Amino acid sequence: MTLWWATVGHCAEVCDRCFGTFDKERTSRRLRWLHFPKAGLTFQETIYRWACPNLGAFNGRSYVKLHRESRRDPQLLESYCDRQVDGTMPGHPPVDERMLDRTVAMFRDPSQRIISAFRDRKHADGFQDEDKEATWRHLNQAAFARHPGIAGCMTRMLQNGKCARARRVRDNFSALGAASNVRRLAFVGLVEHWNTSICLFHKVFGGKPQPDQFKIGHSSRANEMGRGRTNKLVPYDTKLLDGFVDADDELVYNTAKEVFEGFLSRFAPNCSSQTLLHGN
Repeated sequence: MTLWWATVGHCAEVCDRCFGTFDKERTSRRLRWLHFPKAGLTFQETIYRWACPNLGAFNGRSYVKLHRESRRDPQLLESYCDRQVDGTMPGHPPVDERMLDRTVAMFRDPSQRIISAFRDRKHADGFQDEDKEATWRHLNQAAFARHPGIAGCMTRMLQNGKCARARRVRDNFSALGAASNVRRLAFVGLVEHWNTSICLFHKVFGGKPQPDQFKIGHSSRANEMGRGRTNKLVPYDTKLLDGFVDADDELVYNTAKEVFEGFLSRFAPNCSSQTLLHGN
């Protein structure tokens, strides 16, 4: 599957012409972001730009800082935002199944997400030290993927669980149940098709996309190259996982792809999924 990434420019330049104009008024819906670890931190840019038309006056400070400062000053968000953003930042709170109809999420290929988590200091949200085996510090990518509690991150988070499963957790998490919840989300995007996802988000919820929304942030490879954001994301070599497949999250991700194409057909009917999702 060919990746389709943006170059910096106006939304008319980064969104395929098939999307048409972005003149839809923003909906009055309250959104909640289900943020899977290593699945597009930069999506916060889109969430807050949608919710907060006065955000430019925040002097370029990060949205994380905006959210934290708003905890001390509840009026702060109201001064910048005329839409509600519930549970967006910080961290990775799991889904609240009572709020699926106003929850938005970006999904990422499970193998790519796991390798990215490994490269980000073995990111395992939900683990405590006691959940890490004695060999934790010396794990390679393949061993990390097979470590108890690592696989199945998206499956768990879609059923009110943490990304990494701690040993004390006794809940049962079903990939089929998680896939069912994917179909109930207010919006589904794909990290592998970032541009299309950002454009589609605005077709669903209104407002106009801005250039900064089309860059991927918090990339370990971008940081290694001396820049914090990039508008290209080259896939990791999955051979690093030595044949490992996250079966539960693969089922969830395949469902997300189906739902994404459904959103595309509904809100951008002039866009061919064969063109946008499988190369131009």
